[in-house]
Amino acid sequence: MESSTTDPTLLMLIGGIVVLLAGSVAYGVYSTFGSGSKELRDTIDEHAKMHELGIAHGHGGSSEAYEMSGKLQKDQIS
Repeated sequence: MESSTTDPTLLMLIGGIVVLLAGSVAYGVYSTFGSGSKELRDTIDEHAKMHELGIAHGHGGSSEAYEMSGKLQKDQIS
């Protein structure tokens, strides 16, 4: 005779974990592709552009490069 587990506490715990996991995945898909995605920034792309301009990681760069990056205005650079 096989034994089966019908403990309601265990089933509620597993069900809760499944609901949290499914909710997290659904929120991730919504924030990536839904209406909330318009507020997201591509920080990796921004960082790569700063490298191209020579201003990432405080490597200097010209004031024009800072102005083009949109991070600082030319008159704010001392």
